[in-house]
Amino acid sequence: MSFSRIHYCHGQEAVVLGEQEPPAKKCRCRKIISLADATSLVKVGEAKWVVKERKRGEKSVICRLCRADAEVKNCAQCNGTGKQTVSFVEDIPGLDIVYTSSDPVDEKETKKRKWLAPKTPRVATIEEEHIYLAYVEGLPEAAERIEEYGRLIIDARLFVGKDRVPTIKPEPADNPETGEGRNFDYGRAI
Repeated sequence: MSFSRIHYCHGQEAVVLGEQEPPAKKCRCRKIISLADATSLVKVGEAKWVVKERKRGEKSVICRLCRADAEVKNCAQCNGTGKQTVSFVEDIPGLDIVYTSSDPVDEKETKKRKWLAPKTPRVATIEEEHIYLAYVEGLPEAAERIEEYGRLIIDARLFVGKDRVPTIKPEPADNPETGEGRNFDYGRAI
């Protein structure tokens, strides 16, 4: 049975994310699990394989502009040969794994990545500035934001789950004999 070491260290994560070159600095990570468990963690996305070696080079591929069409003689990319050289980076994985941060929701996010910090989406809230703009300055866009936020809260409380199951039962019809309904039920004990 093969075993795999779990790394929590910053150095191994930086190598896996391509911020540093392998090998990483020596670390004190000692937790060991089976290779099957390590594979399942990688499949789920909680971890990545340690980069044992990183190879760089150039390879010849079909031209992306002319696609090696014989009729094209003056291609700006390959000069009519149909092939171009591109550089590549190949990571050779090891048997160990590294716990990594989850990828950011926004691909354009350029903030520095915090080590092993999960990326959580932000939610809309109403802040002091929104209330000031809506009710003191009188901006209709700010007031609409507050109203929309209120509608979202009510919707979240009324329905549960992806199938939108109602959580609140409808009110009974007005009936003065039984004391039911909005106009006749005053919270009396029955």
